[in-house]
Amino acid sequence: MVNIIIDGKTFKVNKSQTLLKAAQQCGITIPSLCELDGFHHNCDLCDVEIEHRGTVKSCRVYPAEGMKVTTTSTALIQRRKHALEHLLSAPNISCSVPPCQVACPADVDIQSYLYFIATNQPQKAIEVIKKTLPMPLSIGRVCPAFCEAKCQRKLVDGSIAIRQIKRYAADIDLASLQAYTPTKKPTKPQQIAIVGAGPGGLSCGYFLSNEGYNVTVFESMPQAGGWLRYGIPEYRLPKDVLDQEIEIMCRNGMTIETNKKMGTDFSLSSLQHDYDAVCLAVGASLASEMRYEGTELQGHYLGVDFLKDQILDKQYTIGKKVAVIGGGNTAIDCARTALRLGADTTLIYRRTRDEMPAELYEIEEAEHEGVKFLFLTNPVENIADENGRVCQVKLETMALGEPDASGRCSPKATGEYIYAEFDTVIAAVSQKTDTRFLDNDSIELPMSRWNTLDTDEQTMYSGVDKIFGIGDFRRGPATAIEAIADGRKAAQAIDANFGGDMEKLYTESFRERNVSRGHLIRPDHVDKLKDVMRSLLSTNNATDIETELEHALTQVMRNKMAELKLHERHLSFNEVESGYSDQVAINEAKRCLSCGCHDGNNCKLRHYATDYKVDKNLIISGLRPITA
Repeated sequence: MVNIIIDGKTFKVNKSQTLLKAAQQCGITIPSLCELDGFHHNCDLCDVEIEHRGTVKSCRVYPAEGMKVTTTSTALIQRRKHALEHLLSAPNISCSVPPCQVACPADVDIQSYLYFIATNQPQKAIEVIKKTLPMPLSIGRVCPAFCEAKCQRKLVDGSIAIRQIKRYAADIDLASLQAYTPTKKPTKPQQIAIVGAGPGGLSCGYFLSNEGYNVTVFESMPQAGGWLRYGIPEYRLPKDVLDQEIEIMCRNGMTIETNKKMGTDFSLSSLQHDYDAVCLAVGASLASEMRYEGTELQGHYLGVDFLKDQILDKQYTIGKKVAVIGGGNTAIDCARTALRLGADTTLIYRRTRDEMPAELYEIEEAEHEGVKFLFLTNPVENIADENGRVCQVKLETMALGEPDASGRCSPKATGEYIYAEFDTVIAAVSQKTDTRFLDNDSIELPMSRWNTLDTDEQTMYSGVDKIFGIGDFRRGPATAIEAIADGRKAAQAIDANFGGDMEKLYTESFRERNVSRGHLIRPDHVDKLKDVMRSLLSTNNATDIETELEHALTQVMRNKMAELKLHERHLSFNEVESGYSDQVAINEAKRCLSCGCHDGNNCKLRHYATDYKVDKNLIISGLRPITA
């Protein structure tokens, strides 16, 4: 053993180890790719400065008594940045984030967990998922799957069922004797308050409790879950599944206090005084009203309130003919719920089907179940019967004009009207955040003209001491996956404020997609594939050929998840999707084209390139010479 000095501190180390390994054992990280295939001690990142010897490679020298080592200096930083630029410019280097992950608000390492499912390692898959997405049971059921829209397999024969595979991994994890929970770090003294137990607030609390903080989540409703509980119907997300997921999230100490309403039971000022940090995740649970004649009549409900009532008191009564106004996911959920309550249900939308903001598969499911659609119409008056209840709706015919700010064609009134018989109207056009908790509080938050909180995009910090804001309160009505993404960012920033070391995400691409898939993209791909497969089949029996063909195609084409039959959904709130079997999930995951770096979020080269601030745009474009 010898004594050496590293960055001003003295350590006793084994002189038979390289300086690189000796430093690592002392808890000092020197960047290095030396042990990775393809670099062979030539990465030029592990250079250090040794007194009287100059700059050397730490992987090639050995400690000597009294050696003085500097691992970081201005010259070393520039040297490493220069080395990284050379490495990233090499033609055989892949350091890209796949398009599916780029599209995911939560930066889930999709390619990695698909690999683990494809190789029948679901436990490793769930560990990858929960690094960024702590609610895969719920999100695997309700996510709009932004990732699938960018999946390159979509250009071949159909996108991969990423959402359903996530759900499969989560279901397997739940069924195990002990669902995966990250190891909790040592307890920290700071107290964190989170307002709102929706997906954003729960996720922020989950990540912070894993880091050792004392986290209390205040929820105004009787149970936690936010919109996942009170806005997503049972047939999409069973509440016993949500309950189990929340219980798993609380295993590292997060405490949830329900029936605690900010502005009534406590104030924002009191939280700011009593806690070291406050995260506002209050959500957009207040329905936006439609203002037209007759909305005060009996039988006229707001979509948010209608869905919430289905979970709570079930006091809202609907008739035999229900009109749902709107074109978003909430409107679809209201329509499918009314259908399950036995009503003849029509969804009325002022644009066309193509302009509907609802997810396509939700629209298709509603159509399949029997919801009727009336497009290019808008209600202008609810007409009452002798008892003061809606009995008829006057609708104006609309026409599409020029695209508006959303990019969709703006509906224009035509002055032409029709009358339709309905005894219930459910208006599900939008939602907003209830900010009345600020009315009698001395704190002034920076609010936008849309009544959302202005925060820093990366840290979620409001600029007001200790206060962060996430999810719908910051974005306006959005998705659960976006709220969860905000929750992690806020947790990261809060932890950083207290000097913590929460795992950083490295999601910058320093190369374009490393594998070209253009040769696979052919409009007649599937037909040619079938022809080839038929020619390879040995039997001459036509029925046998088609049977074998369908079986073989499950190895190639997107696998549809099993669902309840149509008659089984009638008057039933049982979950529609029933999950993948092991083999189907494996087959589906194997369809991944592996468009990104094979190391996923664990790519060390990407980590170093991010930390040393390599200009990704110039590396990708190749427009500049490498820095000297």
